[in-house]
Parts: sequence; structure tokens; C-alpha cells
Amino acid sequence: MVLDKKKIRDILIWVLMFQLVGALLGFITQTNIAPWYQILNKSSLTPPPIVFSIVWPILYVLLALVGYLLWHHRHEPRSRVALYFFIPQMLMNWSWTVLFFKLHYIGLSFIWILVMAALTLITLYVTRIELKRVSIMLLPYLLWILFAAYLNGVIWLFN
Repeated sequence: MVLDKKKIRDILIWVLMFQLVGALLGFITQTNIAPWYQILNKSSLTPPPIVFSIVWPILYVLLALVGYLLWHHRHEPRSRVALYFFIPQMLMNWSWTVLFFKLHYIGLSFIWILVMAALTLITLYVTRIELKRVSIMLLPYLLWILFAAYLNGVIWLFN
């Protein structure tokens, strides 16, 4: 795909939108992290907070690129099918933060993130041949949310 000025602008808009949503969710939930999250029993594999601050912006860039590519190719059957799974997965991703950190629905959040992982896996499967770039960009995200599901599960189990 040749990148002209319009495509570059569109990609930057997608990336900016995803980063803004991530920042907004961080702002909404930050008041619950210190009093609530810090006292929970967590896995010994829980990374320090700085790791989340580094990983999520990178993942949101990848997810924005995935969204852009799927949307850009939405008239192709595989892209359209992938969008049917990617869009609800992204909406679930953004709402997971509120469910877990704001509402403290630990059990529901665990089930929620497993559904997110399944939708991501389906999206990855649908794009694996004709849109290989999309599936490659989704792989780090899938691995991260599987790890996050493990962390969520441990919190649910021990709290």
C-alpha cells in the first residue's frame, strides 16, 4: 500500500483517536487505582505500573493501525468479516477498564476479557492469509490480553 498524504493523515487520526480514548480511560479510572487496586491480592507476575504505561500506548498504536486497515479494506469480504469481530472487541476493551477499575466487577471483567480474547483470536484467524499485516499486529495484543486475563483471574480468585 502506497502512503499518500491522505492515508498518512487518516492513519494519524486513527492513532490519535485510540490514544485519546486510552488516555481518557486512564483519567477516569486513576482515582480507583491507589485506594482500591493497590490493596488487592495479585499474582506475583503482576508487572509494575510503569509497564502498563508503556505497553498500552504501543498496543493502541497497533490496534489503530488494525482498525485503519480493516476499515480501509472494508469492501473486501475478509476485512468486512474481521470488522464484525474487531469492533465489538475494541468496545469491550475500552469498557473493560471501567468494569474492572471503576465498578470493581472483577468476576464479570474476567469473563469479559476472555470474550475479548476470543473475538481477537477470531479476527486474527480471519485475517491470517489475505491481511497478514493485520494478524501480525494483533498477535502482541492477543498475548497481552491473555496475560491480563490471567492477572484478572488471579485477582478474582484471591479477592
